[in-house]
Amino acid sequence: MKLLKGARPIQTPELFEHYRLHNFTQYSVDEYCEIFYNWIINSQDKTITGLNQFNYRSSTYGTSQSFDNFVLRHAHKQVINFAGDFQYHACISKHINHGVLSNVNELKNGQALIISFPFSDTGSEYKHFKEILQTCNGLDIPVCLDIAYWGISKDLNLDLNQWSCVQEVVCSLSKPFYVLETHRVGVRFSRDYADDGICMINEAGMANVYSMSLGCWFMTRFGNSYNWEKYNEIYYNICNLLELKPTNTVIFGLGDRRYLGFSRGVPGNHRVCISEYLNES
Repeated sequence: MKLLKGARPIQTPELFEHYRLHNFTQYSVDEYCEIFYNWIINSQDKTITGLNQFNYRSSTYGTSQSFDNFVLRHAHKQVINFAGDFQYHACISKHINHGVLSNVNELKNGQALIISFPFSDTGSEYKHFKEILQTCNGLDIPVCLDIAYWGISKDLNLDLNQWSCVQEVVCSLSKPFYVLETHRVGVRFSRDYADDGICMINEAGMANVYSMSLGCWFMTRFGNSYNWEKYNEIYYNICNLLELKPTNTVIFGLGDRRYLGFSRGVPGNHRVCISEYLNES
């Protein structure tokens, strides 16, 4: 077993067996998005309110397709993220005006923000999350909220009714369900009609119906609290064994200076992925 710097799902045999037994059923985009919506809001260990105000729903290829289109729509602005967030943002934004912030005071007019909840570098709510969104409300900064870790997190409360700046909420099943990371099963909830490539693909009937079928196959069998229900006790045992600080995300612990090699650019923060220690295979 080894510790990982990236983020990998837990290789649960039960999930692989469910994948092996997949019985293809074709779902419409509307049916798929409704199942995804209910999977997100129905939880035993966290809450989300206000997602029903995002009336435009689309099937996406994981969350990355949503990030691509958000960057394209806001390429005339400075696209920003906070240090330690998903490295994909810097990768796709390298040819436009892109900024990596470390402080809420760096927010200003003319920016567009992508931010994860829970935050990618800590596995918990970003330390200034509410202040950031409040500032974005005041400065009219559009926000893409990434909840890709929703299915592996707990003890979080998200009230979208407070944050008019959040234009879209995106999620995927890559982290909660082993084997789905290669099938790119995602969803985007938007306040307003985006009129972009995602909309075109959905409206033209070119969404990936096999991945949608797989997503529904898993979501109707396993809720978004599945991973914590299954691994809660062993997670804390492993964190104790490895002397890691527990987070709200079941695959991550935070290390001290002994884990310097796991730093993602934020001084003093060393996020460690312990998926291999949780694997049952």
